[in-house]
Amino acid sequence: MPRGLHRATVLETLRLAGALLPPGTPHATAGLDLLRSRALLTGLHVRYGGRPVLVRGPRRTALVVLSQRDAERVLSEPAFVPTVRERAAGLPYDVLRPAFAEVARQEAAALTDGVVDYARLESCWQRVARRCVYGAGAAGDEELSALLAQVRRAGRGRARRRQEILSGRYDARILDHLRRAEPGTLAGLLAETSGPEARGLRQAAFWLLGFSVTAASLMRTLALLATYPVQRKCARADPDYLRACLREGLRLWPPVPALSRLTTEETDWYGVPVPAGTHVILPFAPHQRSPRLHYADSFAPEIWLDGTAAGEWWALPRCDGVHLMLGVGTAFLGGILASARPKATGRPLSPHRPLPQTLNAARLRVTMRPLKRRPGQS
Repeated sequence: MPRGLHRATVLETLRLAGALLPPGTPHATAGLDLLRSRALLTGLHVRYGGRPVLVRGPRRTALVVLSQRDAERVLSEPAFVPTVRERAAGLPYDVLRPAFAEVARQEAAALTDGVVDYARLESCWQRVARRCVYGAGAAGDEELSALLAQVRRAGRGRARRRQEILSGRYDARILDHLRRAEPGTLAGLLAETSGPEARGLRQAAFWLLGFSVTAASLMRTLALLATYPVQRKCARADPDYLRACLREGLRLWPPVPALSRLTTEETDWYGVPVPAGTHVILPFAPHQRSPRLHYADSFAPEIWLDGTAAGEWWALPRCDGVHLMLGVGTAFLGGILASARPKATGRPLSPHRPLPQTLNAARLRVTMRPLKRRPGQS
């Protein structure tokens, strides 16, 4: 291999192969954790001087980008395009934001007492998702969310026939809800636009998936707010600060471990031509938790408000879905904080030590205490 570009060793390829985002996947599945390992990616960065690394798999070759400069190049040049077409384009989703935020606040009221664990929060958040996408008529349709989870698990296990069967059942159930087209929902918005039924089916499925991968980030952010009383107080008083707290949770433990791009033409990398059709992977871990960042392993919501993160390529939400999820997620957390004070249960997090590289949302517990009211407050 020419000196300008390095090829991953067999061991490195094996460690990375299971974590590379497959083409056509809009969101990473829960099992793709290897690419989140900062130790692995930092080791590659040091070993290869920050230059991209070619990883040859059984069906395709991918280029793993490790430096900030190369990541910015991939995101700015037209030769690199997303592997998934923008499914959220062409519809005025912003008109739904106020209605979705109100739904989130209403449902969050169910989490203001007792112990909140991931299962309880996810169940509540799935109600938010179904109401936003399909309307009140789908709020109690837990089987719809269960089918989505089964489809995702079947895809991870490569059980293609089972995935096809489950997808058919899932699509049929989606169509039933879409045809109601309740006002103030995604289904209602899709009904107002022209286009084939298949387009609405794809977009609805895309949005429900987008909601589903947000639950773990909400649980982790709630655990952070339960651990950091000063930030919790600021978040309760300021929605912008609360939104910054949610963005910090996403930075610290990204739900999608990497961005995936496809080259549309031959590109040059340090003097080495890389053919068109090559998949380019931009992992978040070595950038969002880079040692060069003084806040790398800290809970620092302020970086999203004072411009500190403005120069980082990973700090920019790159699709309508991210913007909408941030707004709805902020309203959801705000609905909890408006009536309760979360208190951490156990010691998975501490303001006195660096935050862990991985955090299993399923093991988190937060006890909700009544919010103390000052005399004269309603």
